[in-house]
Amino acid sequence: MSLMDVMWFGLVLVVAIALFVLKYEVQGLEEELAARQLEIAEHTEAIHVLAAEWTFLNDPARLRRLGSQHLSLSPAAPSRIVPFNALPKKRVSTQTFPEVDTQLGGPQ
Repeated sequence: MSLMDVMWFGLVLVVAIALFVLKYEVQGLEEELAARQLEIAEHTEAIHVLAAEWTFLNDPARLRRLGSQHLSLSPAAPSRIVPFNALPKKRVSTQTFPEVDTQLGGPQ
């Protein structure tokens, strides 16, 4: 056997080992992909269920019925509706606070 034959044999052996390793890496990635796709399908189904539940819970007729059952609300009387300028102004407090001694933590 010549040196060239040994080199070719070595090259074929390296390629065969690389393909063997690559094959198992690809199989592992395919399994991971299948798991992710299953997870995505489960989450998509959960999203559809939540969307249907949201639609049911926010049904205006249902909310109106629950509001009348559990809340004693009535429409505001027209006399209670006033322009913004008619609202009383908030008083600003002019009270002063005692100085605090930062070393002792109490008032001076």
